[in-house]
Amino acid sequence: MMGYIVDLTLVLCGVFGPHGNVSPSRAQSVIDNFDSSNLKTSIHSDISSFIRTVPQFQYHDNDVVMAKMTDLISRNCDPPPGNATYK
Repeated sequence: MMGYIVDLTLVLCGVFGPHGNVSPSRAQSVIDNFDSSNLKTSIHSDISSFIRTVPQFQYHDNDVVMAKMTDLISRNCDPPPGNATYK
């Protein structure tokens, strides 16, 4: 679930980012580029590592999971100036 949330957020960041070009073809291009990117592979590897290293009883602490997702999004998507940050 974490991977889907982070992926969707980064795709939306790419679509609505500083380019200002929100069109169906631009959205599809962002999705295609992200889907085949090393960034996606790296993020999913990072999430898998996180899942393996955090003791299972801590998964119920949403703050731990939310902090990891926030970190991944913050490191990989810079919001346009003047917009809210992900922190």
